[in-house]
Amino acid sequence: MKILFIGNSYTYFNDMPRLLEQLMRDNGIDVTVDSVTKGGRKLFENLQANDENSEKITELCQNNLYDILFLQEQSYLPAVNYEVFEDGARRLKEKVLAKQTVLYATWGRKEGCPLLSEKGWTNATMTAALKDAYHRAGEAINARVSDVGLCFARVRQLDPMLELYHPDMSHPSYSGSCVAAVCHYKMLTGALPQNTACLKTEGIDSILRAADEIIG
Repeated sequence: MKILFIGNSYTYFNDMPRLLEQLMRDNGIDVTVDSVTKGGRKLFENLQANDENSEKITELCQNNLYDILFLQEQSYLPAVNYEVFEDGARRLKEKVLAKQTVLYATWGRKEGCPLLSEKGWTNATMTAALKDAYHRAGEAINARVSDVGLCFARVRQLDPMLELYHPDMSHPSYSGSCVAAVCHYKMLTGALPQNTACLKTEGIDSILRAADEIIG
């Protein structure tokens, strides 16, 4: 299986694509994971900017070899400018031509983050707005959705002491990136990983339970 992630720092923090790759290999799945990421990057910018990232995407998708394309949008754009989000996702799907496209739905920011008060959101309402936008886009462009944001919320209910956020209240902690990796694994395989030794985090039971409940 060949996987390509296109996203930004929410993807590259803690090298989450490598966590997923190792998790899949440890569970007997032959996989190669590539990623093209840049901090703050919006999906449409990968199609307009003449820079190293856009050139890398063009190079990687020349032969249409990817089984799975994961697309992760700038953290709050889907909730404030849905049309731009959907257009960028659609055009990247058409460019890469992977066998399957998955939208990587992210999470609301942590309570106390200034963005929440600026937008009039709570953690819960931001998570819900993102979930709605990602699922709307999934239906529009015929893509599946990996509901990492909903899993974040469920893990925090199950294990309130497990810190899923970086101190900036936005990016994932290492444990938060483990949530993403497990969600993506369940999305791709339809099952939970049996071997999770590569995920050096406490709370793995809560992460597995949340992914089992949330990811179809």
